[in-house]
Amino acid sequence: MPKKSSSHKLKVVKHANIWKNMTVADLLKEYKKIGFSGKELAKARDVMKAMLEDKDCIKFATLAGALIPGGLKKVIYSLIENDLVDALIVTGSILTHDLIEAFGEAHFHAPLKVPDYELQKQELNRIYNVVVPTKGYRDLEDGLQAIFPKLPQETMSAARFLHELGKQMPVNCLVKITAEKNIPIFCPSLPDSILGFQIWMFSNLHKLKVNPSLDQQDLLDFTWKSDDDQTRVGALIVAGGVPKHFLALAAQIAGKSLNYAVQITMDRPEHGGVSGASISEAVSWGKVDEKAKTANIIADATIALPLLIASLL
Repeated sequence: MPKKSSSHKLKVVKHANIWKNMTVADLLKEYKKIGFSGKELAKARDVMKAMLEDKDCIKFATLAGALIPGGLKKVIYSLIENDLVDALIVTGSILTHDLIEAFGEAHFHAPLKVPDYELQKQELNRIYNVVVPTKGYRDLEDGLQAIFPKLPQETMSAARFLHELGKQMPVNCLVKITAEKNIPIFCPSLPDSILGFQIWMFSNLHKLKVNPSLDQQDLLDFTWKSDDDQTRVGALIVAGGVPKHFLALAAQIAGKSLNYAVQITMDRPEHGGVSGASISEAVSWGKVDEKAKTANIIADATIALPLLIASLL
């Protein structure tokens, strides 16, 4: 047995049990016994549970990466449908791929052995082992350009634009279900997407303009009403990127460090990029409170996110 430490009491690594008909919640409780990323995933469930039970906490999910092509659309929808978040911060590509499916196209499996030059000839665009047909972007353009004239013809923040777009969408999609529940979607990187490109094309000949910079004010107003506001803030951070930093930066400039933070990422911290930066690193910037409840999961979101959300449901 190891010698007892005055500062750390070591716990024995136990072994996870599995049994017939066990629930996902049962599985993650068993993960508490083990080491490595499994233990961190179990810790993430506890952090998320505490965040959800905190009635004075505004809960965000920041989403980046190819989550929709990867098949997590319904998992993301479940965050909204089950009241697990109060707001989303997403990339333009998350919205683009969701709208492509809303307008009738799909994403398809494409084994890596299929040559990419063959995919190019068939107008299929690879995203690792998934493809999206170029036709999907044409359908997206037709659908959006028919809806844009129905929106307010004025300058809007990205968040307000997405809310107005959601009210006009004829089929179920992320902007529609968030608009129906009055949950804002902030999208600071909207121009870096085909959705953003479609907005730009339309705005050249019309008064409808979208200024993503206005999301900064919208986010601050939504989250912190005043300097003495004691509201706590938590975040489920998936894949890092601009959405992660947009919320963290707002927390920093508002002087309101995050109180809960769960991160799922495959990125590494050594190159200094935000997507791989640990939650602990954010403490040094004042973006996350030193006493915050946190978990940092190094895993593919298509594995970890469904397990985490299913365990909470």
